[in-house]
Amino acid sequence: MSLEIEETIGAMDTYRILLKRMAWRIQYAAKVRRKKECLVEFDEYVYTTQSFLQDMVSKYYLLDLLSLLSSNKEKYILQKIYIDGFTELELAKELNISQQAVNKCKKKAIQTIRQKIATF
Repeated sequence: MSLEIEETIGAMDTYRILLKRMAWRIQYAAKVRRKKECLVEFDEYVYTTQSFLQDMVSKYYLLDLLSLLSSNKEKYILQKIYIDGFTELELAKELNISQQAVNKCKKKAIQTIRQKIATF
């Protein structure tokens, strides 16, 4: 083989490895984000095979839980994240606040809901 062909094959292998690493990082980042933004932990199998009816029941249950909150801001943040599928960063840009502020408000709202559920 000529030197050019060997260099081309070596470059292709290098790019293939780099693409695999980038794909892994993207998948890992998405997995981490999903875990951080999940209000209720679901079994992975159950979560991926939910039917439309179960999905609607879950959304109505979440809306019912949101009614336990007194702050409209907390309700809005939880609804946008868990029902509408926004990320914390997207919501922060929309509200003109930091992502950390959105996260803090979300955690506070979840804690409030947990406390109110525990009193039932």
